[in-house]
Amino acid sequence: MRSVGSRLILCLVLVSGISLLTWRWYGSPSVVAIDTVYGEVRDDRDPIPAATVRYQGTRASTVTDDQGRFRLPARFAGSGRLTVAKAGYFIGAARAGSGALAIQLRRLPAVDYESYRWISPHPDAGSSQNCGNCHVGIYKEWSGSGHARSVDNRHFLNLYDGSDWHGRRKAGWSLLADNPDGAGVCTSCHAPSLAFDDPAYYDLRQATGSAAKGVHCDYCHKVADVEDVQFGLTHGRFGLKLLRPEKGRLFLGPLDDVERGEDSYAPIYRDSRYCASCHEGVVFGVHVYGTYSEWLDSPARKQGKQCQTCHMAPTGNMTNFAPGHGGIPRDPQTLGNHVFFAGNHRTMLQQCLKTAVRGNLENQTTFVSVAITPGDVGHRVPTGFVDRNLALVVEAFSKEGKPLQAIRETPLLPIVAGKAFRNLPGVLYAKQLSDFDGNSPVPFWRARPELIDTRLVPGTTARTAYRFSGSAAHVRVRIIHRRFWQTVADEKSWPDNELIVIDKTLPVLPSQVTEWSGP
Repeated sequence: MRSVGSRLILCLVLVSGISLLTWRWYGSPSVVAIDTVYGEVRDDRDPIPAATVRYQGTRASTVTDDQGRFRLPARFAGSGRLTVAKAGYFIGAARAGSGALAIQLRRLPAVDYESYRWISPHPDAGSSQNCGNCHVGIYKEWSGSGHARSVDNRHFLNLYDGSDWHGRRKAGWSLLADNPDGAGVCTSCHAPSLAFDDPAYYDLRQATGSAAKGVHCDYCHKVADVEDVQFGLTHGRFGLKLLRPEKGRLFLGPLDDVERGEDSYAPIYRDSRYCASCHEGVVFGVHVYGTYSEWLDSPARKQGKQCQTCHMAPTGNMTNFAPGHGGIPRDPQTLGNHVFFAGNHRTMLQQCLKTAVRGNLENQTTFVSVAITPGDVGHRVPTGFVDRNLALVVEAFSKEGKPLQAIRETPLLPIVAGKAFRNLPGVLYAKQLSDFDGNSPVPFWRARPELIDTRLVPGTTARTAYRFSGSAAHVRVRIIHRRFWQTVADEKSWPDNELIVIDKTLPVLPSQVTEWSGP
């Protein structure tokens, strides 16, 4: 009897152990099945190793072995839907059931079909294939992004054709007037789906159809990989490997379990190199865009963060990419946003700039120190277009409200900061271009290659000190972000050039140190 009891106890322990292993696999105590689903994955000739086999919409997955074989615990409630994905193949699927499964994957087309007709992103009941018909949430996010406005953005067009905010011609800088042959460089990023033989290729004002929709859904999801090029010297579309089908439909993306028979998983969608050819650029010999190379040198990269980690971070609000149109419920933390920014620009800048201010009085002199540290950011601040700039303005005022005079090597803002800030105490964080005659600011297509770069570096604290003659009652510290140089904004009549990131007024008391950290 003792022997039988021992065997019974041993069996219970083994069963409990198997159940525990299964529970850990799924992460849910309700799953206690001990059966497995198994099978083989092949193409039309051979077994496929290293393919991902997943229960659709879940984290439960495995990878096929060298013989294309796989094994997964059976789902407790029903058979479940299995998807199989590997780069270079359409995603396959099968219903998990009893017995061995044989799943065959179809290879992607070997050649990019250049005569492909692009699908419009906009919802249209008369065009069933349009992206916005089914992907409503993603479409709304994308519509508010800079990608959606890359062709018709008024700031871009004003610089491109020399117009101003009100449509008046010959208002300041104009690429088309100065260098019309260089307009194709703009097109490679701003309108990447525009055909080479389209008259609009060198004049984006004439763009029509899907090409006029900027960096749109169908274009982005036709990128299979990046070309073997030096980023910065090969621009936009020329740095990307497209894969457009001659017949049928084909969409590439970061999810490996989208099963419509026309989707493929491509790992490049979670890789910063996907962004590099448009966000790194030496144009006319000038390093105009450097966001990718800045990321390469950043602490964020060392931490394993990609561009998508921050700029496509899940909002937590979306649970289904195509509700009512074949989409399945998903963990919202697996679905990236398509606005490409977490909130507005002001919020982003405030989140990444940690500012500390210290002020005190001594011998009828006011001392102020400011420390700015960019954190949780994968590039310099500001980044992107070469003319973006950030001004730190520090002022001290008497009890009557009169500004105190800066003394003793206190840094002053340069002329290029604009009339409103010129000679005020502060520092300019910017790339500063000049032409061969020393004029500044100048457009990048007229600039010499050498430039001054004083922008904030991620993880590095920028410290500045200020001294004012007299005892201040309070000091005012501002950080202002400008899209472009103020002289350009004035010529173009832009109403939205300035963005106040921080505006803090602090009292300065005798025999007391004033300190503030924020925002």
